[in-house]
Amino acid sequence: MVYETFQTMLTQHLSQRLGPGCQLLVQPVPKNNGITLDGLCISQNGSSVTPAVYLNNYFEQYQDGMSMESIVEEIQQLYREDSALLHTDFSILNDFSKLKDKIVYKLVHTDANRELLKEIPSVPYLDLSVIFYLYLEENETGQLTALIHNFHLAAWNTTTEEIYQLAIYNTPICFPPDLKPMSQVMSDVLCQEMDLDELESVVEDLSRSQARSPLYVLTNSTGINGAGTILYPQVLSNFSQQLNQDLVILPSSIHEVLLVPYDKTISLDKLSDMVNQINQTEVSVEEQLSDHVYYYSRESDQVLILQDSACHAPC
Repeated sequence: MVYETFQTMLTQHLSQRLGPGCQLLVQPVPKNNGITLDGLCISQNGSSVTPAVYLNNYFEQYQDGMSMESIVEEIQQLYREDSALLHTDFSILNDFSKLKDKIVYKLVHTDANRELLKEIPSVPYLDLSVIFYLYLEENETGQLTALIHNFHLAAWNTTTEEIYQLAIYNTPICFPPDLKPMSQVMSDVLCQEMDLDELESVVEDLSRSQARSPLYVLTNSTGINGAGTILYPQVLSNFSQQLNQDLVILPSSIHEVLLVPYDKTISLDKLSDMVNQINQTEVSVEEQLSDHVYYYSRESDQVLILQDSACHAPC
């Protein structure tokens, strides 16, 4: 079955399930790094809120054997869980004074988002851009957010600089930093999958590996858009001073970065190759941040793109 036929069949089945009070419309939704997904927007009569379900992954699951009936039931359940949004008062979006503590930021790659950046306020940072969104609420089903566009600035009679300053203040409060050794992150994951005897042995191996090649994961308290924590005041400087070493920063994804204490035995070329390899094989295009390796200098309290440093490595 071709994708367009799948869309038509799915919307027909859902329309029958949801009844005449709901309208269904499939429309393209631009996402990070130039990716566009097909959002199935479901709206009720008289409501200006339209929860959207992305269909692309469902088509892949259908091709892998998931039945149309199961997909319809799952989307219907998601719609029920999101139906509380239909009763949310979104008039707050017109009152900038009530939004100032809800403006936060995230990092995206500049070149990969050229078209999107024409439509939204942003602040350049190395090869990245700081962009802004409203963090409206969070519940068991996820976060309710809204990307800030240029037309919002006009409606709110504000500027990019003002929302940037608000986001710099708000983001660390809404999403505190979370910095852990990689060994701890992996053991936390494995703890849910292994029995105690197996876990003890694996944790010992991880601890020895951490001692030989220290690696740390920096994200935020939610693990979503956590790469922006490299901009948090004092996070990199405090950690660098604690270790008494500069830091190499590997952009694992838009959600996290990896920190490596720098010493002259580190092969920076190999780390750069590793970042490229991970992006090509392990990270979806939508979640990629950059192919560059970054360097944090304690002396200058600055993050640099590695290739931009005077000798491609600290001298």
